[in-house]
Amino acid sequence: MANLAAIIPAAKARLEVHRVDIYTPGPHELLLKNEVIAFNLVEAKIAKLGAIPLQYPAILGSTLAGTVEAVGPQVKGFQVGDRVAFLKKFGVAGNQYGAYQRYVLIDSVMASKIPDGVDSAVPASLMMNLVSVVGLFSGRLGLERPRFDDPAPAKAVNVLVYGGSSSFGGLSVQYLSQAGYAVTTTSSPQQHGFVSKLGATTVIDHTLEPEALIDELVAAGPYKIVVDTISLPNTIAVTSRVLAAQGGGSLYAMQPAFGPESLPDGVKRVFEAWPNSLYEEKNHDLREWVLQTYLPDGISLGAITSLPIEKVSGGLNGINTALDRIHKGTGRVRLITDPWE
Repeated sequence: MANLAAIIPAAKARLEVHRVDIYTPGPHELLLKNEVIAFNLVEAKIAKLGAIPLQYPAILGSTLAGTVEAVGPQVKGFQVGDRVAFLKKFGVAGNQYGAYQRYVLIDSVMASKIPDGVDSAVPASLMMNLVSVVGLFSGRLGLERPRFDDPAPAKAVNVLVYGGSSSFGGLSVQYLSQAGYAVTTTSSPQQHGFVSKLGATTVIDHTLEPEALIDELVAAGPYKIVVDTISLPNTIAVTSRVLAAQGGGSLYAMQPAFGPESLPDGVKRVFEAWPNSLYEEKNHDLREWVLQTYLPDGISLGAITSLPIEKVSGGLNGINTALDRIHKGTGRVRLITDPWE
């Protein structure tokens, strides 16, 4: 049994495939035979731009799915042969935890069992953004969680989710609408129907000229919460002005500002690694619910809609291609690969 990994040797370098150790799980860890790597935008920014300082050589990657090969001595609820999906905690150091390899150590507290009959690629592709959605809206902002067995009553609370046809945006629309919140969002005209089916109350054309778009968004408010799921300079310029028009406040973003930015008075961009809120003691039950109930049941019941999944060929050798594509923009598709290919 050998382990291979795609390693980035230095900042902004191309990844290289090398043989690495097989790891032994610690007390609360699982050794996973990695069968699906799901790629995320932040990984492309790290690899291509050196956006986050790392100790090199490094093994990147945060989301994966596979089969449990070994179980740490204090782990409960998992056994060899279980299929699980996993999201690595932001900031965890150690190449043994990077997803871009065939065998990976994972923390059992953020592992979610995959239901029988479900393609492992589906929860792997959802894991990063779905856990982020729950971590932001319920873990950090205290909003109610949805239930599948009892539809939530409508609430007189309007939330703006800019970018409803993105992965994070679409999952946000579903989560909030399932919990009874009114959701205003944006999409292109071609995706209007798709976003509406996810549960959006109001969908506004993001291809409008900026001033017209801002006017439409302001008219559909006010909003209790404003989230910019795209978080690029051109979208922040719009969402920050919408927030300023209702007196300012926190603009929740999916990434930090990577350069100087000027926001309207009273508006503050707020970013953190949203899944990390689920590690807090006060959110212990919420973390267990999303991993043990919301994710597996939502997939099995068809209540969680994912973006189309596309497999990148070449396995570990194809990771550079995947990161190149993500960095350039993949549109409405989630990229995965099989590290054993």
